[in-house]
Amino acid sequence: MASILSTLHRYNRGRGKYHQRLLQPNPFVVKINSTLSDDEGDVEPSRRHFHASPKQEIIPIIALGVGIIGMYSFRALKRMDQEWDDYEEELREYNLNNVNQTEIQQESKDVAKRYNTRTMEQSKAFSGGTMAIDLGTRNIRIAHMPASSLAKPSLIVNREGNRTTPNFIMFQSDGSFLTGNLASAKLYERANTSNPVVNTGILFNHSMKNENEEGIHPSIRNHMVEKVISSCAKDALEQVLGRKKVNSTVIFSTDDNAEGYHVLPVFCYAPKRGTSQENDNFGEYRDAVKNMCMPNSIALFRPEPICAVNGAKFLSLLPSGKGAVMVVDIGASSTSISIVDAAENIQYHSRLEGFGGESLVESLMNYVAKLFYGCNHGDVSDKMGVQRLYDASRVAVMEISSGSKKNLGRVQINIPYLSVDEKMRPKHLNVGISEKVLEAEFNDTIAKSIIPNLAMKQDVLSHSMETPRDLRSFFASMILKTMEHSNQNPFALNSILVIGGGARSPIVQSTIKQAIATVAGEQFVQEKVIIPKDELIEELTVLGAALR
Repeated sequence: MASILSTLHRYNRGRGKYHQRLLQPNPFVVKINSTLSDDEGDVEPSRRHFHASPKQEIIPIIALGVGIIGMYSFRALKRMDQEWDDYEEELREYNLNNVNQTEIQQESKDVAKRYNTRTMEQSKAFSGGTMAIDLGTRNIRIAHMPASSLAKPSLIVNREGNRTTPNFIMFQSDGSFLTGNLASAKLYERANTSNPVVNTGILFNHSMKNENEEGIHPSIRNHMVEKVISSCAKDALEQVLGRKKVNSTVIFSTDDNAEGYHVLPVFCYAPKRGTSQENDNFGEYRDAVKNMCMPNSIALFRPEPICAVNGAKFLSLLPSGKGAVMVVDIGASSTSISIVDAAENIQYHSRLEGFGGESLVESLMNYVAKLFYGCNHGDVSDKMGVQRLYDASRVAVMEISSGSKKNLGRVQINIPYLSVDEKMRPKHLNVGISEKVLEAEFNDTIAKSIIPNLAMKQDVLSHSMETPRDLRSFFASMILKTMEHSNQNPFALNSILVIGGGARSPIVQSTIKQAIATVAGEQFVQEKVIIPKDELIEELTVLGAALR
C-alpha cells in the first residue's frame, strides 16, 4: 500500500510541474513572433496542444493495473475450477444413482459398430459372397448370398434335406464326436452320464446351463462350438461352391488360393439386455469362432433383432412409414422382445431364458408321461423310453403347428414297446392329442413353472399388471414391460414383427395377437402385427444377416 501511495504522490507532483511548463512560452515560437511583429503586428504566444508524460511516471501505473487485473483473474479462474470439480462430482453421483438408458444403448451400439460394420466394397471383395450363420438355442441355420449385385440370400439345406440342423454335440469315449441329429437322438438317453449331449446354443447363456454344462472349461466350450459350426458350414459351402480340400480349422479366408473358402462370414448374436450392466455373450462368441477365419478380423457379428428387421425390409414385409419396430423372437429355449428404431439401433432388449418352443414339447411330454408312467418325464428312470417319448412329442407338436387341415388340430402318438409291466409284458403307448389339450397343458406349465421359476426371477414382467396366470397375460406383461422401459408409445411403432421357430405354433401366434390386443386394441393388431408365413418366420434373421 505504501508503494501505491508513493507512486500516486510522484504522479501528482509531476502533473503540477507539467502545468507550470505549459504556461511558459516556447522560446522558439517567441523568437519567430518577434521577427514578424513589425509586418504583421503582435502575435499571441502559442501554447502546447498535446500531452506527454515521462515513461518513469506511466510504467508504474500500467504495472499496477496489470497486477490488479491478474489478481482478480487468478481468483476467478480458481473459483471456476472449484465449481467445475463440484459439477463433475455431482454428475458422477447422478449417473451412479440414475443409469441413463440411452448411454447403455449407445455403448451397445458402439460395440456393434466396432465389430460389425464393413463397407459394401469390402463385402464384394469376397468372390464366394457372404455366408450368415445363426446359432440358435436348439438349431443352427445357414444362409448364403452370392457376390453378384443382383443376387438374393437363400437358406442352405443340409445333406439330409432339412432346413435346420440341431446344434448338439456328444463326445464318445474314443475321442470322436457326434453332431446334429445323431447327437440330438441321444439327448435324454445320455443324460446324467460321463459323456452327455451338450447344447452348444446355450453355452454362452449362463442362466440356461445345466449342471453338466456349467462345469465346462472355456477352451472346451469354444472347441465344441467350433466343431458344430464348422461341420455345418463346411457342408453348406460344399453345396454352394463345390468341394474343397480343407485340412486346417480355417474355413473362411481372404486368400482365394488358400485352403479356406473365399467367403465373408457373418454371425448372428443375441444383444445385451437393456436393463443389465452385465457383459453379454458377444466376446465369448467371438473367441469361439476366431480360429475358423483367416485373419479372424474378417468375421462380422450382427445383433439378431437388427438382422430380422433388415430381412423384413428386404422382403417388403413391413408397412411404409416411420417409427421403431418391435421384434418378438420366440426361439426354442429363449424368448426376447426388442425395440429397433428407424436408424437400426437397439433401444431396448428384454430376454427370458428357458422359455420357448421347447416349453410346448415339455408340456406335452409331461402330459403323456403322467398318462403312461403316472409321473413327470423327469422322474422316469428309463431314459431310453424318455428319449422316445421326447421324439414323439416333438413330432406331434410340429404336426399341430403345421396348421394342416388333414389332422384337424388332432394328432395320434403311437409308441410301441415303450415299457413292460410287472409280468414283463410289453406296454404300448397310443394316445390322441388335440390342440385344445395341448393349449391347456401349456397354460398350466406357464402358471406353475415358467412364471414363478423363470419370469419372476429374470424380471421380465411388468409391475403395472397383476401376476400372469396364462399365456395371454404372460405375453401382455412382457410386452408392457418393454414399452415401459423403452419409453415407447405402442401407437408410435411402425409394426410388431413376430419371428422364431417357437412362433410357428398356432397356439403361440393367436395368443400373441390376443396379448397385443389387450395392450393396444384389435385394430392395432390388424394393422401393425406382422407374422411371416411358414419357414420364413424362423429363417428371417439369418436371411437378413446375409444381406450386404
